[in-house]
Amino acid sequence: MSTPRSISAHLDAVLTLASPLPAESAAVDASLIGRVLAADATARFPVPPHANSAMDGFLVHAADLPSPGPWALPVAGDVPAGAAPTEVPAGHAVRIMTGAPVADTAGMLVVPVENTTTPAGPVALPDEVTITDAPTKSHIRAAGEDIQPGAPVATAGTLVDAAVIAALTSAGVYSVSVHRSPRIAIISSGEELVSSPTELAPGQLPNSNGPMLAALAGADAHVHVGDAPADLASALDELASSHDLIITSGGVSAGAFDVVHTVLRRTDSAWFGHVDQRPGAPQGYSNWKGTPILCLPGNPVAAFVDFQLYARPLLAALSGHPAPREQVHLRARVDSPLPTSRGRPTIVPVTVDFQAEPAITSHLPHGSHRIVSLAGTNGFCLISSEPPALGEETTVYLY
Repeated sequence: MSTPRSISAHLDAVLTLASPLPAESAAVDASLIGRVLAADATARFPVPPHANSAMDGFLVHAADLPSPGPWALPVAGDVPAGAAPTEVPAGHAVRIMTGAPVADTAGMLVVPVENTTTPAGPVALPDEVTITDAPTKSHIRAAGEDIQPGAPVATAGTLVDAAVIAALTSAGVYSVSVHRSPRIAIISSGEELVSSPTELAPGQLPNSNGPMLAALAGADAHVHVGDAPADLASALDELASSHDLIITSGGVSAGAFDVVHTVLRRTDSAWFGHVDQRPGAPQGYSNWKGTPILCLPGNPVAAFVDFQLYARPLLAALSGHPAPREQVHLRARVDSPLPTSRGRPTIVPVTVDFQAEPAITSHLPHGSHRIVSLAGTNGFCLISSEPPALGEETTVYLY
């Protein structure tokens, strides 16, 4: 057997399988969540689009509040949000609501309603307002304070979330160029797997890998094949023509019934071997009629952690993410003893409690078959030698 690859070296190889998918125009709406901009999106409008009040209160000339106070001023009008701005005559006040426009900001300030004798809330416009305290700042937001027209709202490579959608919409950007979302297919292999059985015959196992990987990848297709090479080749033919990536589980070793290894090793682009890790050491990849194939092991915990290590970055690369290796991580205190590495880097799914300081409260026992125990974990530790002691901190990579 050849020397196992390191985790880093295998990820390098996996990321060469695919390039970012082509760009397309898409509307700025909820369907954009999770997609990556392929080009800068520039503002059409300034944000805010006009000078406006940051408070509910009264717009006055600062010069009309000479020391000492209080000051009584006649009220010349009302400016609710959405109305046109109103000029403020000298020696007067205009009631103004948060977000309402201010026509001329020079020498003007908004006195919060709390600094007056007028009650807050929906009350009739008073004829006069008494100001008890002068504000120390204007409480007026300048037009274009956040962004000016022509400036980038979000740059190429930005992962779109709800905040990006709000920013784009506020700046008058209603369509953007984004990388096409990858179309993913899952193939789970093995005669022992059955889908949603009510009873299990001897040797049978429920097919948990297929729905698990489909959920992780957001796949639009999942098929199961047994151990017949012709069935796998037929499934690959059908899926490769309509998908950007196929992820398989099971059959990656060199056993007599390891169908994935048997079929894909015939291709020039195939690699099958071991990665220096536990669980999930046996892995592979190939290319089938132009579509990359990532081959994960069949043990469910191994398939899960290998998805986190390799499939997730590959999907990010296909989606156009400029830094596909990035993964959200944090430091957490070890409150539950972690296992030793047993001679090779070990990926340990853990449960982090966030109620106080982040703390590891439990971990998955050794065993790549323990799929039920995986439920409730929310990240993993990578232990290369001795584990951190109780009370020490270690890095947790969140799912």
